[in-house]
Amino acid sequence: MKRWILGTLGMLLVFSCRTLPPPPPVRTLEEVTLKEIQNLISSEEPTKALQWIIGLRSSTTPIKIPQEELERLEKEAKEKLIEKFYRAVEASDFSYALSLYTSFRTLYGSEGFKEYSVNRLRFLLAESERQKGNAVLALAHFRGMTDWDSLSSEELFIYANLALDLKNLPVCRAILKELEHRNASIHKDLKERANLTIPLADYLGGTVTIWVNRGIRMDRGIGVPDRVIGSGFYIDPRGYLLTNYHVIQSEVDPEYEGYSRLFIRPSGRIDERIPAKVIGYDRIFDIALLKTEVSPSFLFGVSDVQELKVGSRIYALGSPGGLENTITSGIVSAVGRRFFQLGDAMQMDVPVNPGSSGGPLIDEEGRLIGIVFAGIEQFQGVNFAIPAYWIQKILPDLYKPGEVVHSWMGVSVQEVREGLEVLYVAPGSPAYEVGIQRGDKILQIGDEVVRKVRDAQSILLSQRPGTLIRVGLQRNDEPKSYVLALQKRPYSPLEKLIDYERRENLFPPLFGFTARSLSSGLFSEDFIVEKVYQGSVADETGLSENDPFTLRNWIVDKKKRLVLMQLSIKQRKAGFLEGGVQMGALLEQNNFL
Repeated sequence: MKRWILGTLGMLLVFSCRTLPPPPPVRTLEEVTLKEIQNLISSEEPTKALQWIIGLRSSTTPIKIPQEELERLEKEAKEKLIEKFYRAVEASDFSYALSLYTSFRTLYGSEGFKEYSVNRLRFLLAESERQKGNAVLALAHFRGMTDWDSLSSEELFIYANLALDLKNLPVCRAILKELEHRNASIHKDLKERANLTIPLADYLGGTVTIWVNRGIRMDRGIGVPDRVIGSGFYIDPRGYLLTNYHVIQSEVDPEYEGYSRLFIRPSGRIDERIPAKVIGYDRIFDIALLKTEVSPSFLFGVSDVQELKVGSRIYALGSPGGLENTITSGIVSAVGRRFFQLGDAMQMDVPVNPGSSGGPLIDEEGRLIGIVFAGIEQFQGVNFAIPAYWIQKILPDLYKPGEVVHSWMGVSVQEVREGLEVLYVAPGSPAYEVGIQRGDKILQIGDEVVRKVRDAQSILLSQRPGTLIRVGLQRNDEPKSYVLALQKRPYSPLEKLIDYERRENLFPPLFGFTARSLSSGLFSEDFIVEKVYQGSVADETGLSENDPFTLRNWIVDKKKRLVLMQLSIKQRKAGFLEGGVQMGALLEQNNFL
């Protein structure tokens, strides 16, 4: 039996060896790259394919592909992009068409699309939304046009009346000013309504109290009602309203497993609770769009006021402590506070209490200038609002169900004299794929020169993922240019990277300094500081160039969203006496593009 088994196994082995297929031929790196580009074109991703092609043509990569092969692939990808553009226009998907047009223009100028322009596509997008009955979106896209020179007076009158219906008086007045410049005949009633002064008390009709019922929570063995109270305000006659994301977070947070029901209480109707639902939300900007089956008596027009002067008088409307129809006043204390991962916040001394979050902030002209979002309990009169400029940037995306998607390049930057210095490049990001490096100084994105992080972030907020943009930068005093396809931005760029990235690579984006490793042990690592960026955590802690230090502990607390590093350091500013230092930083940094 034993011999039979061994004999059978031997025969099977011989037979199987004879019938095994030959191993596949080993493909070269060039062949793999060509196949990948061809797959991108075939899978309807011509912009990503073009990023690869342009990169291969202009870089010093070891991948050597014949020029005629690259030209063939570029022609194919270009034709696919044009085809997708006209398909998008035919389907009235002008948002996607605008992205494809921007990508094409980045590489080839306006060649091939002479009948279209950015302004033309924005107007077509506005008209498409207006015809669907989405007046707020139509006006938002209309405001996004750089000028109205190509529009007829009749078209301008349509949008002047639309702005008036939505109580967006600043936009209505701007359109009427353009019509006056054209010597167009403007009806007296339209002028009077556009310049009407609305009593402050009337604005309260457009506010609501947000009420989130989260059931019962146990407090020391006793069940108590768990409620979240906030404020909100109507922006759309169909019952759409804005509030803060953190007020309604339990409605959409997948990690929340408890009971949650959302209601609103209209102004003046204290005994009513009307069901509401979340349409879109943005965790980064702390904004949510809700929908109710209510016809509001007053609307707030979302303006594009960029910045008020410090000291300007402002008013907050809402329901502090659940007390509806409350108006408080104060002044703008400061602007440009970098509290969010994107954009900035306005500081004010207007009283803010629990329940005020999500309420509108208006100026003396009645313009919506922001949304109240937070206060610091320990400091009286130190409160904050989300400026209207950032609200109008993301407003169209809030009308799409779910979380707002933003674009990114994948770099952390620091403002320096020359531009924006790259501190960190996220692996796998668009910037990483095209070869942008730490130390590069970004000078231009698209057609715009950038010197501030907020300006660069504003440009990227206007582009959807997949769009090709050109980035101009300086490397070792030499100008360079890269074309990259934007990707979807993760909510917290560092959250996943921090699990596998080398710690010294994360020193710059988290703490604002670079260091060189000297030695590595089982429980500690030795470094020397190479560069400290002005205004960073490291700078405020007193670190200097050439300070030697030992990293004793690296703590990542994802629940509290903190990163702590504990080190022993011989600081030059302390006479090289050794001491212990702890530095902390938030996981959500505000310096990513």
